Amino acid sequence: MPLEPLKIKNLLLSAAREIADHVDILTDLDCALGDGDHGTTMKKLTHVMFDQIDTWNETTNLKAGLESLTDALEDVSGGSAGPLFGAFIYGMAGTADVEAPNTDAFIKNILLGAYDEFFVTSKAVVGDKSMMDAIYPATEVIRTSTTDMKTTLEKAAAAARSGSDNTAGMLAKYGRARYIGERCLGHKDPGSVTFAYFYEGLAKGYSA
Repeated sequence: MPLEPLKIKNLLLSAAREIADHVDILTDLDCALGDGDHGTTMKKLTHVMFDQIDTWNETTNLKAGLESLTDALEDVSGGSAGPLFGAFIYGMAGTADVEAPNTDAFIKNILLGAYDEFFVTSKAVVGDKSMMDAIYPATEVIRTSTTDMKTTLEKAAAAARSGSDNTAGMLAKYGRARYIGERCLGHKDPGSVTFAYFYEGLAKGYSA
């Protein structure tokens, strides 16, 4: 089966929409742990995604499209979420294989590449109360799955959500939250929640 650019378009637009629909929640979470700008930053980033990806069509070179998206995201001002999210998308662009045997293989490639670049950039590991607490478990599902992509993405989304929920019991090692010590307990990391929404959006977009 040939690569389906419109399926990838719908997948990524759905992920961006899921985040954009919950920016108020992200803002509230960041107000408890940081300076409250996370939701605003993610709103800017997702609007860039809408503007860029909405122009894709059935003839779009997906690697070139993802590279253009990466360039556009670099222009977004905001907190640390901007460069980290940009690194994730950059990893997608770097591993986008337009010669992939099928769309599902392409999806797996870009999501594994996104994790690799994010890890190199962030240096975070599970337990740091960060985006990685959602990204890593989702990626491991995608990396090891032997089932169909629809089920894989649904399981990845569930893993990301569980990992994000677990951050409520963690002390922070990054960002402003690391300065408030035990006062951050009971609050989920907003970056991890963002990526829980991201993977949930992927799962919804794949099934749409």
